[in-house]
Amino acid sequence: MSYLIFIDTNVVHNDFFFKSSAIKKLLKFTNHKPVKLCITEFNYNEIIKKYRDNVRPAIKEVRQVRNSVSKKMEELGIGDLFDTEKLRAEKYVENYKQFLDEVIENNNIQIVGYPTGEHVTALISERYFNGIKPFGEGKPSFQDAIIWQSMVEYCENEEPETVVFISNNTSDFADKSKNKIHNDIEDDIGGLLFYNTVGAFLEHEEDNLHDYFIDNYEYDKELLESELRNFFDGNSSLDYTIHDLLMNSEFEGEYFSGWGTDGYIEDLEFEILEVTLDIEKNELLISFGVELSVSFSIETIDPSFERGDPGDGMMSESSSTDIYLLGDITYSLNEGKMSDYVEKEIDFL
Repeated sequence: MSYLIFIDTNVVHNDFFFKSSAIKKLLKFTNHKPVKLCITEFNYNEIIKKYRDNVRPAIKEVRQVRNSVSKKMEELGIGDLFDTEKLRAEKYVENYKQFLDEVIENNNIQIVGYPTGEHVTALISERYFNGIKPFGEGKPSFQDAIIWQSMVEYCENEEPETVVFISNNTSDFADKSKNKIHNDIEDDIGGLLFYNTVGAFLEHEEDNLHDYFIDNYEYDKELLESELRNFFDGNSSLDYTIHDLLMNSEFEGEYFSGWGTDGYIEDLEFEILEVTLDIEKNELLISFGVELSVSFSIETIDPSFERGDPGDGMMSESSSTDIYLLGDITYSLNEGKMSDYVEKEIDFL
């Protein structure tokens, strides 16, 4: 049976290092079944670009902090605190590219080249001018058209019996149900199965995963909750997440509105949602939720502040909120430790 699975950029965008339980299951499935996991060359380069687009702002912020304190650092003899050699985005991008290439090689992922058909430019242009998917009103979507045509040409040459496309870009590829390929392009690849998440695909293939995973694994609830606490006590992952969420949110205080700052986690309560045993690795793939009680300050610019006045020109007042986070993490039964944490969703309660 010829079975191809294509994954879109958005499958990897929020999980650059392939840590989520769903991605781990997908790679296991494609490594053991007569299935070829594919990614177009456009997607490959787009993933690297997305990584670069995330790294550059982070490096820029670090450079801004360095510049703002550089004089004081020199005065205190700690001028080498920031290693300027490390403050280069392209260095990290190159490291990530090497990581991605290793994942591709180790998991036999097929890179599908750009479309080369004689009339491919005319075909894509015609679809653009006529608003045929993946083009839409007011949205050029040339990237998606290149991805789609790469898949179409590859399937015409390979003639697979089954083709799967996993993408959460339902606005450009799916019909109104968001679970089926749009009828504009369904005839391009006959019988194609569309899934808007890796999880949805895995549910469809559940029977084929039993040899490698035990779902609904019976676990020690107190042990895993304790290990989760130990893991997050030993790093600042949740603190960074809370900081970003507060700084990018607007709050209405008793006296004024502003953004959140100085967040502090007062309490947290873990909830184990799903545990799957990876039989070969003797690891638990854990999906969990955590409710966070957070105290913070609402801060804004003091409109009455003038140059020369004492203080920093900011107004603040105390507040608190509850936040719920969903994440995946892996627990090694052999080593007794957590690893590969990835945040999936976060929002205010």
